[in-house]
Amino acid sequence: MAFQGSLKELPLPAVIQLIAVSGKSGAFLIEDHGESGKIYLRDGHIVHAEVGDLEGERAVYELATRTEGDFRFDATQTTSVETIDKSNATLLMEAARRIDEWRVLAKKIPSTDRVPVFAPHSGKGSVSFSPPEWRVVQKIDERRSIDDIAEILDESSFETAKVIYDLITSGLVRLAEDGA
Repeated sequence: MAFQGSLKELPLPAVIQLIAVSGKSGAFLIEDHGESGKIYLRDGHIVHAEVGDLEGERAVYELATRTEGDFRFDATQTTSVETIDKSNATLLMEAARRIDEWRVLAKKIPSTDRVPVFAPHSGKGSVSFSPPEWRVVQKIDERRSIDDIAEILDESSFETAKVIYDLITSGLVRLAEDGA
């Protein structure tokens, strides 16, 4: 069974649900700006996913929130690896929630390849960080992108972008201009 398309036209969670309902086994291959990932189905159930260094649920969420790139379902690709034990409904509902949240984040973070830099600060008053904010702040060196920071922290770009969004909103961080 060959099924392929653009993520701009069809969001991945909807496509996965369509194939899963039919009880198919195989792999979704997702290509986005030279990076590829896979989500494996067995008898219609998501059993494994991988993208970059991420596996399992984190990889599903990373891939499912992408809005650019192409997908292809290949029924000949299978895996014996099982890193996911949640139901498709649970995974896809969480993916949908993250897609909605990305719409909000995208207003201040147009891309995770952007570089966070410290904003000028008046020096008046103290600043305190939550533990997740402190982990991210320690990795901001004004050269690393959000994706780079996420990789160093072994987190998804989504989770790192959420923290950076809060830092931007508080006025402590901004994103460098493209090419800066």
